[in-house]
Amino acid sequence: MIPASIRDADQVARQAELFASVTRGNKRPGLLLRDRDGKFATRFDACLEKAGIRPVQLPPRSPNLNAFAERFILTLKSECLDRFVVLGTGHLDHLVGEFTDYYNRQRPHSRLSFRAPIQGRDHRTLDPPAAGEVRCQERLGGVLKHYFRRAG
Repeated sequence: MIPASIRDADQVARQAELFASVTRGNKRPGLLLRDRDGKFATRFDACLEKAGIRPVQLPPRSPNLNAFAERFILTLKSECLDRFVVLGTGHLDHLVGEFTDYYNRQRPHSRLSFRAPIQGRDHRTLDPPAAGEVRCQERLGGVLKHYFRRAG
């Protein structure tokens, strides 16, 4: 019988190969942060490096180092991906791209005084107009909505 740790390492290495094969073109990440779990063996790192992705092992005893990325993944899943049946990698790329743009440019963040992290070029001032028609911009068939006041 094969020990569970070896089976897990083989499975994770297969997932790394699959990940490296579906990332394409300029959307390929340059690095991948990983924790110190034993299932991330040298074969896992070798698969990524062969695809041009540098694996970076997080330091020991740093549970909150990856907290922002993990929170973003949870938000992506709960606000977007849980509402769709993903039909392939192209569809997943589209969903994640739309949500990421919405998250960074339009979605209000409580930590940022309910502003978006990236203000677009059309947002010259941070404060919205005090009067004007309220408009709604929908994305992904109405799953993501952004309300704004049109300057009157």
